[in-house]
Amino acid sequence: MANLTFYGGVDEIGGNKFLIEDKGTKVFLDFGMQMGKVNQLYSEFTQPRILNGMGDLFEFNLLPKLHGLYRKDYAKHMHFDDDHKNETDFDAVLLTHAHVDHGAYIHYLRPEIPIYCSESTKLIMQGLQGTGSREEYITFKENFKIYENSRGTLSRARSETTRESVERNIQIVQPYKKFNIDSIEVEALPVDHSIPGVYAYIIHTSKGTIGYTADLRFHGRRKADTEKFVQQCATSDIDLLLCEGTRAKSSSSITEYDVEKNVADMVNKTKNLVVVTYPIRDLDRLLSFYLAAKETGRKLAIDVKQAYLLQLFDKSETMHGEYPSLDDPVITIYNPQKSWGLIDEDIDYWSKKQILADYRGWERDFIDRDNSVDYRDIQNNQKDFMFYCSDFRLQELIDVRPKENSSYVRSSTEPFNDEMQLDHDKVRRWLVHFGLLQKDENWEVSHVSGHADAEDIQYVAKETNSKQLIPIHTENEDMFHKWHDNVTTVNLDGSFSL
Repeated sequence: MANLTFYGGVDEIGGNKFLIEDKGTKVFLDFGMQMGKVNQLYSEFTQPRILNGMGDLFEFNLLPKLHGLYRKDYAKHMHFDDDHKNETDFDAVLLTHAHVDHGAYIHYLRPEIPIYCSESTKLIMQGLQGTGSREEYITFKENFKIYENSRGTLSRARSETTRESVERNIQIVQPYKKFNIDSIEVEALPVDHSIPGVYAYIIHTSKGTIGYTADLRFHGRRKADTEKFVQQCATSDIDLLLCEGTRAKSSSSITEYDVEKNVADMVNKTKNLVVVTYPIRDLDRLLSFYLAAKETGRKLAIDVKQAYLLQLFDKSETMHGEYPSLDDPVITIYNPQKSWGLIDEDIDYWSKKQILADYRGWERDFIDRDNSVDYRDIQNNQKDFMFYCSDFRLQELIDVRPKENSSYVRSSTEPFNDEMQLDHDKVRRWLVHFGLLQKDENWEVSHVSGHADAEDIQYVAKETNSKQLIPIHTENEDMFHKWHDNVTTVNLDGSFSL
C-alpha cells in the first residue's frame, strides 16, 4: 500500500507538506509554511522561539511531530528525539520551488535528508540565505553548542568561528529526467509560475502514479512548460492528481507580456521619476520591467538583494544568460544609506573603511561597481530612471524626493485580508505625501498572478486524465466537483491510500 498524509496545504492556500510512504520509503512533497495560520498567530514582533526548537510550531500543529525528521541541535535541546535512533528514516523532500509556503520549514529538517529541486530553486534559496538573517536552506550553524575557552571553562558557542557550519544535501534535478528514491520513481517537469525553476512531479509508486501540479499558470513566459506537464500526465496513467486551486473562483488573467506593455505605456506618460515595486524573486517580472525600461530609454535601478540574485544566476553554468546580467547597460544597482549613512560623506574625513562599515559583507560588493548609484544619482536625473522601491524601503523616498510629474507603478498582489489592507494604507500615506498619488486616487497596478485562473484549473483537472483528484492549495475545494468525476477531499493530518 502507498499512503499519503497531508500535514498542510489542504483547505488552505499554501503550507504544502505531503508525506508519501511506499514500501518503507518516505518522501515529502514540499515542506512549507502555512502562511495564513502563521499570520494569525505570529507577527514581526512575535516569532517562534529558537530556544524551543520546533516546540512553538508543534504547539499550534504548524509542524508534524515526526521523530527523526528534524535537525539534531533543535531536537536534542528540546528533548524531542532523546529516545530515538540517530539515523533518519525519511528519504527525501521533493521541493517544487522556493516560495516560503512550499519550502520555508526546510530550515528545521535534518541536513542529511536530500532536498531534490531545480538549479534555479537552489540559487533562489542561496540568495535568500546569503542576504537574509534567519534563512538556513543551504547550510546552517549549529545552535546550543558549548566549547572549552582559553581559560579552560565552558562557554556558549556564539560566534561564526565557534559554531559548526552544516551543509544540507541539495540534489539538483534535471528536467524531464527520471530518477529513483528507493521504491519510488520520479519525473520532474517544469511549469510556469511567478518564480523561476518550478517543478511539478509525476511520482510512480508500487501501487499507482501520483501527479503533483505544484503552483502553475498558463499566462506567464513559460506557458509551453505547463502545457507539456498536462500532456505528460495525460499519457502517464495518473491514478491520483494533487491539483492546486488557488484561484479556483477567479476569472481570466492578463499575461506577463501585457504587464511589460502596460509598464512601458506608463513610463512613456511620465516626465520625471517612475517608482516601481514588484516581487523581488519573480525574475520574469523583473524581465518585464527591464524590457519596459529598455524600450523607453530608461535605466532600471534595482535593489541590492536582486543584484545578488542576478549575480548568482549569471555565474551558474546552466542559468547564465537566462536573465539580465549586472553588466547590462539598462541595469543600475541602488545602494541605500544605512547605519551611519556615510555613503555621501567626505571619504578623506571618514575613510573608505568607515563608509563600508555601514554595509554587510555581501552588500559591499556592489558599492564601487561602475553602474552603482545612490540617492543623489536618482534625485538629480529623475527622468532617466525607473526606481525600484519596496514597501519595506519607503524611507528611500525621503532621500530621492520624487519631483512633480513622477509616477508609481505597483506590480504585486492586492490585499486579500484586513492585515494586508492596513499595510497598503500605510504605503498609500507615503505615496500621497511624496506626490506619487492623489489622496483619493488608486495607484497604477500592472500585475498577473502566479496561479492559474478557474478556466485553466478546470483544463488541468480534465486534460490530465487522472482517475482521482484531491484539491490542494485552495480554499475552494467545492469547485473541483464541477470539473472532475472523482474528487476526494482530505483534512489536515488526514491520510489517503492508493
